[in-house]
Amino acid sequence: MSYADVKCRRAGPEMCAAVDAPPVPSRRQLFKTVAGLTAFWGATEAVLAAPPADVSADIDPGSLVSKLVRRITMGATQAELALATSMGYGPYLEYQLNAAAIDDTVFDQALAARNLTTLSLTQQQLYTQVQGLIVNELTEATIFRAVQSKRQLLERMVEFWSDHFNIEILKNPCVFLKTFDDKNAIRPNALGTFPALLSASAHSPAMLTYLDNQESTALAPNENYAREIMELHTLGVDGGYTQTDVYEVARCFSGWGQSRAGATQGEFFFTASRHDNGAKTVFAGTPYQLNIAPGGGINDGTQVINALANHPNTARYIARKLSAWLVREDPSQALVDAVAATYTATGGDIKAMIRTALQPNVLADAPPKYKRPFHLYVSALRALPSTITATATFRSQLDAAGHRTFFWISPDGYPDTLLYWSGLILPRWNFGASLLNNNLNGLVVDYTSFLSGLTTAQQIVDKIDQAMFGGEMSAGDKDRIRTYLLPDPPSITRQRDAIGLAIGSPSFQWY
Repeated sequence: MSYADVKCRRAGPEMCAAVDAPPVPSRRQLFKTVAGLTAFWGATEAVLAAPPADVSADIDPGSLVSKLVRRITMGATQAELALATSMGYGPYLEYQLNAAAIDDTVFDQALAARNLTTLSLTQQQLYTQVQGLIVNELTEATIFRAVQSKRQLLERMVEFWSDHFNIEILKNPCVFLKTFDDKNAIRPNALGTFPALLSASAHSPAMLTYLDNQESTALAPNENYAREIMELHTLGVDGGYTQTDVYEVARCFSGWGQSRAGATQGEFFFTASRHDNGAKTVFAGTPYQLNIAPGGGINDGTQVINALANHPNTARYIARKLSAWLVREDPSQALVDAVAATYTATGGDIKAMIRTALQPNVLADAPPKYKRPFHLYVSALRALPSTITATATFRSQLDAAGHRTFFWISPDGYPDTLLYWSGLILPRWNFGASLLNNNLNGLVVDYTSFLSGLTTAQQIVDKIDQAMFGGEMSAGDKDRIRTYLLPDPPSITRQRDAIGLAIGSPSFQWY
């Protein structure tokens, strides 16, 4: 099944059916059938039932440290929780916000040792590479960074902005251009300012090619990029622009594209002869009317970028989307207004907006969020003593779950909603079982050292709770896994299976 088929798939009725089963199902029942897994963890509705939100009163930020770690990392680890606890809520948030100051030398050396050669090639050199190699190496670097980099909030925001400025890597020739977009547009600006990020995206050949601006001329302005820079990147679908504005903005960006040949092939290039140099008016009749004089050349597009970056509807749109990513799917209007005010006051400073969104009293009231497949799988590898030597099977697992990195076709990016992801439960359950049964080539969990010296079901489930859940695993999930492990001493097979079952547990689906 292709990723396009998978991403639209929804579970059949049998997934949601409550099935009676013995208290301790057999391994075949658990790992070979939907019914067995449903019997173990309960109906799908139970799996998707998040624990209740915390209630804010007199907030002690220290009580929220573990919740903060889960929100701003790709998965809590015992080491990260210990670090955050020792620092405290505010200092730990600042530590992660100041990603450039985090010593990530060990990870950098490990990434270099993977010899992902396409990551360091020039844009022109990338055009000489096999397309599959480019895609796989960029994906592998993304996975490896998410699992092992200390700059965890940076990785969370790279994921967020990669969806916000989505580019489907398989659209030719974006496959040759997305690596540079990731390296030069998204990553350097993910914790910078939104205006700088917007400008970097607008100058990205991958974006301009993906949204067909490469073909835009004075005689035939292509409206795709003009529409999406307003609808998806800045103002929002209800952001106050008209079809006339789309046309005028398209005229402003005519001639923006990439160099087609020579030493600069694939780099940003403005073709003056293809640009509409006539006078233009954007947002006519509004307080934000932009009058562009004739003969402006490339500066026409620059004026549009600046106008969009400073528009109050952009502040509100980005504030809502960022709050939904970090806090809750349905952020309150008060929170959106606060983050938007920070945007306006700071010129779109992303760090400042994150600080506002993650005030302790705000996070205290935030309900748990449902992990998307990439987040779920990475969080499992982070929590356990795992080794990654290859990522082909990991990519296949993402395919099966409908969340292959950079493969979303439309420009709106992968959804971040419970409604979208709640229908495909079986791949999420199967990931843990496959991982712990050594069925994922290139991914190994050292469960022997993880459970070393533990001889009872209670000891093992306590270890799983501390390492994978920060001591916050639900009582129901603990009881089920403890029962599965009995009688004492648990067999090696059941010890291994228990870890896989914990990955598929209702508690582990949320953060």
